[in-house]
Amino acid sequence: GRWERAGMVWLALGCIALGLLPTQFIQLIDPVTHQLVHAGLGAKVAASGWLLAPTGVERASYGPVIFLLGIAASFALAWLLVRRLYHGRSRSAPPWACGFPWQSARMQDTAEGFGQPIRQIFEPFFRMRRELPTPFDEHPHYRVTADDHLWHWLYLPIAAATARLARLVGLLQQGRISVYLMYSFVTLIVMLLMVTR
Repeated sequence: GRWERAGMVWLALGCIALGLLPTQFIQLIDPVTHQLVHAGLGAKVAASGWLLAPTGVERASYGPVIFLLGIAASFALAWLLVRRLYHGRSRSAPPWACGFPWQSARMQDTAEGFGQPIRQIFEPFFRMRRELPTPFDEHPHYRVTADDHLWHWLYLPIAAATARLARLVGLLQQGRISVYLMYSFVTLIVMLLMVTR
């Protein structure tokens, strides 16, 4: 609802504040850093003012407010140039048909033609199974499947082992209250024997 969104807005505003005022926040948490590791950056960053310079202004510094103003100015300049120079007119024309004007959608290349080179390049990484028709098939059937090697090497054995373990556990759960009471009683006896030793 509305209050959940308000909570997310506060988090977003906090992230923006951390990004724009890093030196001030470093000075705020500097006492905690001193208590934990007996060192801190508060004095160093305070000396550089609004610039974030952990090691020294001459070596590395970062002005987040200046950076934000530069990005905003770049966006404003791009927006003004587009508004000033773009005329908004567009041309439309029929697509080029390679000089053959009677071409139809039936003659166009399908998605298979675009995907085949990628499959050829990455074939060692997949398990490819192809069912290709011959020129003499009356009802040609074409099918290609690409599976992941890891699926068969890693995930399927884990799934099979989990299913076997679940079947073994299922043998313990037969739905009889007497069996469950026996399990509880045996467990209690074993625990008492372990504690008394």
